[in-house]
Amino acid sequence: VEEEIIEIPDALTIDEMLSSSDPDAKSIISYLHSRGIDEDTAYRFRIMGSIYGRLRRRVIIPSFDKDGVINYWTARSTERDAKYRYVNPKINRKSIIFNEIDIDWNREIVVVEGPFDMIKAGVNAVALLGSTLPQDSLLFQRIVENKTPVTIALDNDALSKSHKIANALYEFNIKVKFLEISKEKDIGDMTNEEFLKIKNKAYEWNPINKL
Repeated sequence: VEEEIIEIPDALTIDEMLSSSDPDAKSIISYLHSRGIDEDTAYRFRIMGSIYGRLRRRVIIPSFDKDGVINYWTARSTERDAKYRYVNPKINRKSIIFNEIDIDWNREIVVVEGPFDMIKAGVNAVALLGSTLPQDSLLFQRIVENKTPVTIALDNDALSKSHKIANALYEFNIKVKFLEISKEKDIGDMTNEEFLKIKNKAYEWNPINKL
């Protein structure tokens, strides 16, 4: 598949949406509030919203590499009956790290599945854009290069994949902590305070845990 040239989509900033009378812009703001994302958080993660074309009524979360160059974006529909929940650019996701610009590799990182999980996980969290971490991915390589400690916090339905990621990192002598998420609530539906509370229960992973 021919990869797209990544550019910031034609979208409105939070300021523009807040001051707009357009019903699509109001719908996006309302959706963010329903997900527990206030204006300060939206600014922090550079969240935008589209009222145009194929991305209409979608929350846009852009990603930037370590040099501040856009390398990806994801567009989440605010409508329950949308045919596609997410629209993303066609690019090999193993070649990018979502918002590496925000990551301090000298501190522990929290690995989560999606951008909304990343927002709720707070400082120094990184989204896999899925539930796997291939060894030939840029994220895996960066972790190994920097010997960065990792807390794995994938949703409950990805438990076996979480153990697989932990085992792969463990084999490279990376300190891994494991966080088991309850079936009742995914990370993206938590508040930042709720996630921090369960994060404190993370335990150090070793191969016996996989058994």
